[in-house]
Amino acid sequence: QEHAVLAHARDHRAAAMQLFLRGLAGETSAVEATAEATVGEAFGSKAVVFGGLCLDAAAKVGDIHGLGEGSTVCEVVRLPGGGDGTEAMGKKNKHTHGLCIRCGKRSYHIQKKKCASCGYPAAKKRSYEWS
Repeated sequence: QEHAVLAHARDHRAAAMQLFLRGLAGETSAVEATAEATVGEAFGSKAVVFGGLCLDAAAKVGDIHGLGEGSTVCEVVRLPGGGDGTEAMGKKNKHTHGLCIRCGKRSYHIQKKKCASCGYPAAKKRSYEWS
């Protein structure tokens, strides 16, 4: 009887499940895949995302948490990698300059304690003929 339970579980895992693939243009197509099939075998060479995570082509469909009968997997554009890393660093969120109390511009350097526009706290207002 224990052997029959194991055989039933093995048959259940090997049974094909229907998944849906949403393409780049928004069209949806049905895909049959077994739990033992890899993501690459089920969806081809497309880059796919499920639950906000990019799926590895070598991962088994049955091992992906939450992926089951009737789940929708989205195809995404595979972007070329590389570069100098600035894209991954994101926008800089440091505030180096604040509002100057004399001229009102956001030119007062917080660490240097000096305005780049008017020269505050210097007594003489910063001005040049070329500016």
